[in-house]
Amino acid sequence: MMIVVSIIAAIASVSFPSLVSGLAGVRLSSSAGDAASFFTSALNRVERREQAAAIVVEPALNRVAVFTAASGTKPAAELDLPPGITIEGETARRYVVYPGGAFPLIDLVLKNEKGARRRIRIDPVTAVPKIERVEVKP
Repeated sequence: MMIVVSIIAAIASVSFPSLVSGLAGVRLSSSAGDAASFFTSALNRVERREQAAAIVVEPALNRVAVFTAASGTKPAAELDLPPGITIEGETARRYVVYPGGAFPLIDLVLKNEKGARRRIRIDPVTAVPKIERVEVKP
């Protein structure tokens, strides 16, 4: 019985780091999908309600929010990122979206604690999000 327990413990100790790394990758991919859905929802809200909005990306606060005239200083919608996922960059960016107007090129890079990155870009012509892996250059 002790031999079986020691074999299981050895297998668990070897596989634990890869399991943790895999979870960080899944969390990053999920967050990138959530961000793409958030941007699509914000752009649809502008068109559906015919109300201008400002999409604010604040890396210092690790927050993406949508503000409208009706919401005032309180965000109409906010994207909550899970622990370990951060927005890359230092300065806040604001994208103003008008109904019936051209959409801005929205670009957001998320990274996890392992250093992996995902870029979310919203095509200004079609308003379709594209998620791509960002390779780190040595």
